[in-house]
Amino acid sequence: MTQVEHTSSTTTLLQTIRYRLRQVRQQLGDAPPLSENDYTEVRRWLPATCLPLFATMSHADQQHSLRVCRGLQAQGCQDADMLAAALLHDVGKAQGRVPFWTRPAIVLGKTLAPRLLTRLVFSLKDLHEQLRPRWRRSLSYAWWHAEVGAELAATAGLSGRAVLYIRTHHQPDGPASQLHLVDEVS
Repeated sequence: MTQVEHTSSTTTLLQTIRYRLRQVRQQLGDAPPLSENDYTEVRRWLPATCLPLFATMSHADQQHSLRVCRGLQAQGCQDADMLAAALLHDVGKAQGRVPFWTRPAIVLGKTLAPRLLTRLVFSLKDLHEQLRPRWRRSLSYAWWHAEVGAELAATAGLSGRAVLYIRTHHQPDGPASQLHLVDEVS
């Protein structure tokens, strides 16, 4: 590895650590509720039928989603479906499906023990089986939150394109690649 590659790798690692620490602080209650101006912006991009779904997310997840929406706009995105998807891309984590502890477990598991993590999370069809231990259901919801969120958004009446963007927001080269990039740094 060259000195330039090493410096770049170290910088990226430090940025990732800083981002994750900010997420931890927000998830521990350091995220205020959205302001009325913030809600006005949310109402601009989400259909009325999806506002109750947005309200199920924690303040931290609402703040994050709005940052992603604004980040897309700062890059010139005016695609209403993409911006609506940005506001609901993590709704599959809401209502206690993904407790705080699962988020770092998924991030660390993907990096340090991907095969173990894959064995611990079970398929989407198994999520609703009450016989599974709660901690494994939580890990599975964290793993499958994009799919769960897409189904919730579809049921709430979000457009098919926006639902596709939610479903694929973790695919760097997928239909929601722009959303993925902004999500990774917001």
